[in-house]
Amino acid sequence: MPTQPTKSNPSKRKSIHQDQADEADMANAASADRAKPRKTHDRKQRGTPGNKLGRNVGLGSRNLTRAGKTCAHHCGKAFATRGTIAERWSVFAKWLEQTQGIKRMEDINREHLLAYGQALKGRVERDELKASTAQLYVSAVNSIMDSASQGEWQTVSPTKDCGIPKRRYIPEISKAMPQSQHDQLQTSVDDKSIAVLLNLQRTLGLRFKESALLDAQKALGQAQREQRITVFSGTKGGKRRQVPVSAEALATLETAASLQNGPSMVPANLLYVDFRDHCYLQAQQQPFQFHGQRHHYAQQRYQALTGIPAPINTTISKPMWRGYMATQLNIDLAAAEKLDQRARSILSQELGHERLEVVRVYIG
Repeated sequence: MPTQPTKSNPSKRKSIHQDQADEADMANAASADRAKPRKTHDRKQRGTPGNKLGRNVGLGSRNLTRAGKTCAHHCGKAFATRGTIAERWSVFAKWLEQTQGIKRMEDINREHLLAYGQALKGRVERDELKASTAQLYVSAVNSIMDSASQGEWQTVSPTKDCGIPKRRYIPEISKAMPQSQHDQLQTSVDDKSIAVLLNLQRTLGLRFKESALLDAQKALGQAQREQRITVFSGTKGGKRRQVPVSAEALATLETAASLQNGPSMVPANLLYVDFRDHCYLQAQQQPFQFHGQRHHYAQQRYQALTGIPAPINTTISKPMWRGYMATQLNIDLAAAEKLDQRARSILSQELGHERLEVVRVYIG
C-alpha cells in the first residue's frame, strides 16, 4: 500500500523554486560554481590547500573548477580579485578536461599551463583575445597552483614562456593573405563553406566567428537595399557595426546565401564549436591563417579611402608617412594628416575596434 505523501510547506516550496530560477539566470561557470557548493556546508571538515587528504589535494571537492574556487579564497588576494581568479581558473579547468582529459589538480603540471598559454597566444594572434587578457588568464592559473602546492609551483611567464606579446606593435611586414594563396585555397579546401567564409572575411573584414555566425540570406537583402550590412553575431562584446558592401562583397553574399542551410553559415547539423574546430583543422593542414583576410580588407580599404597604399605595403617610415602622403597626393601636410586620421577612424569602426591605435596592426 503506497505510503501517505508528506505535506510540503507551500511558501517553502515557492522559495526553493525561486532560488532555482535565480540560479538559472546566472549563466556562467563562475556563478554556477558559487551556487552548487551549498551541499558541502554540513561537512565537519573542509580541506585546505596543500592538505593532501583526497582528490584535488584535499580541497573538499571532486570538481576541479570548484576546487580551484576554494583555493582562490586562500591565495591572499582581495575579495573581488579572488572571484576574478576563480572565474579565469574555470576557463582553464574546462580547457584541461576538453583537450587533455584531466579532472584532478594532482595531475596538472607546468607543461599543461605552457600548452594552455600557447593556445591563448593563438587566440591573441587571431585577434580573438587581447594580449593583456591572455596574460591574466595564465597568471590566474599560477596563483591557484601556487596556493594549492603551498609555494612549490614553478611559475609560468605569460610572455617569456608562452610567447604572449607584451603589447600591440607596429608590424614590419604585412600579414594579409596574398591573392595567389587566396585563389589557391578556393579549390584546395575540402569544404566549400570554408572557401565562402574566406571570401566573406576578405571582402567584409569579418572575424572568423562573425563570418560563421552571419545570416547571409538576411545580410544579402540588406546589402541590396542599403549597400551595407549590420554585423552583430559573434562580435566582441556583442557590439553592432555597419560595414559597406562592394560589388565583390555582394557577389560573395549571394554565394553564401545560396549555400546557407540554417540560421547562419554554420551547417544546420553542427554546433558552432564543432564547425569552428573543423575549419581550424583545415587551416592547420593547408596551412593558412583566417585572420590574414581581415588584414587584406583593412589594407585595401585604406587604399580606397586615401588613394595610396597602406603604410605596411610601402618602405616609408612612420615619421615620414604624412610627408609622403602629401607629396603623392599633392596636398599639404595638414590635409594629409586629416585624411590619414579619417581613414583610420573609418577602419576602426568597420573592423569593430574601439581603439584607433589597433588599426596599426593591420595597416602599419
